[in-house]
Amino acid sequence: MELVRDKRVKDALMNSTIQNMFDRGELRKDHPLQRKPGRWNNSDRDGLVATVLKDEDIDSIKVCEQLTENGVILWVIDGLQRLTTLNSYLNNGFKIGSSVEFPVVTYQAARRDSGGNLIKDEYGSYAYELLKYDLRGKFYKDLPIELKEKFNNYKIDMVKHLNCTDEEIGYHIRRYNKQKSMNGSENAVTYMDNIAKEVKRISINNQFFKNDTYRQLERNNGTIERVVTESVMCMFHFDAWKKQSKKMGEFLNKHSNKQEFDRLNENLNRLATIYKDDYKDIFTSKDSFIWFTLFNKFIEMGFEDNRFSEFIDYFKINNLSEKEINGATFCEVDKNKSTKDKAVIGKKLDILETLLTGFLNSETKPVEKIDLESFVADVLNLDKQVIHDDMNFYNSSLDDLTGKTIKDGSKLLSEENRASLLAMMVYSYQEEVDLDKWLTDYAAKNQMFYTDQKRNFLNMKDDFEHYSGNSVKSA
Repeated sequence: MELVRDKRVKDALMNSTIQNMFDRGELRKDHPLQRKPGRWNNSDRDGLVATVLKDEDIDSIKVCEQLTENGVILWVIDGLQRLTTLNSYLNNGFKIGSSVEFPVVTYQAARRDSGGNLIKDEYGSYAYELLKYDLRGKFYKDLPIELKEKFNNYKIDMVKHLNCTDEEIGYHIRRYNKQKSMNGSENAVTYMDNIAKEVKRISINNQFFKNDTYRQLERNNGTIERVVTESVMCMFHFDAWKKQSKKMGEFLNKHSNKQEFDRLNENLNRLATIYKDDYKDIFTSKDSFIWFTLFNKFIEMGFEDNRFSEFIDYFKINNLSEKEINGATFCEVDKNKSTKDKAVIGKKLDILETLLTGFLNSETKPVEKIDLESFVADVLNLDKQVIHDDMNFYNSSLDDLTGKTIKDGSKLLSEENRASLLAMMVYSYQEEVDLDKWLTDYAAKNQMFYTDQKRNFLNMKDDFEHYSGNSVKSA
């Protein structure tokens, strides 16, 4: 006969005991299926601390016990926001705000004389008094000792589910969040008990997701986890694309594997090395997975990674999002309300692949001859004869300058770009300014240029003036 043991137990532990369990790693708050802390606003955060200090009740926390070959693990599956908020306040992570409700707490304290000594009555008993304390603007360190002890000794009910499997932990997390604001991205992860740790490994640790393209809120609310799962789905299982996060999570849990996540992680590491600050409008949380999929296809073509960076620059500079490919532009497709539909994603990928292939396979076109003297005179509003008389000098000076500041092989040295660089050289003599440091910096950040040389000159001139202004301020 199979014995049936209790599946749960209930206990009450002091707040300080629970925080110590956190510090010792006995109580874990980082289960792969669990959403991240830091989700509460300041009002919720302050209200919880005030509730504890006023000895009012809070909901019990829920824990799943898991038996592993390395020992017993206790996972917090409900109440994470409460416990981490209390932990933050205990460590002076924030002060209570001015808008907290019922901010004055009453507590009992032994009376003391002006010297700080305890006062006794005529029978030798200690005398006590009731004191009022305003919590607004107070860190934990500011509290009187009596309130610190009340905070530390506050009893928190803990419901512990015993001997849980990964599947049961996911079930309990969903069950406790049925009536709470767990969003679609966070809920989807709970269906990935086989691969959740791979999703979290990449979303938390990969350097690419640490750039400022992604807001802190997106790191906390499961958005990055969604980007990771969408990327794996799009890269390796697009034929079975699922629009809903839950269905996508269930599918990947059955059909994906560690090797696919390793491939994504490696690709992101490579992208991180070529990432530039002005790529924020490319790698948005909405479209990142599409560009990650494009990069995966690009890698299979065998080109150096910097060529993909050059393509992004070319895409941005030439506004290719508005270039019509097979009857549609990327911008037009992007305006579709159903951006997660398989057809919409497929169309975006087709457009980007066509543009990328055209860029990589394009042959060098004949350089359209520009009358350099006329061009420089026009953009700088100078007399052409003045330019003509000193043209050899300007050309020689430009060769010396670019030889010192621009690396061989840079597209900035292309013959098509000579006119705008020459105009910058003449501009420097007219304005009596030095271009050396600026051009070194500019060439390091830019490998592409506008084919419209007047537009390219104005772009470089604006960049130089901005650079010079910042340099003056720094100095």
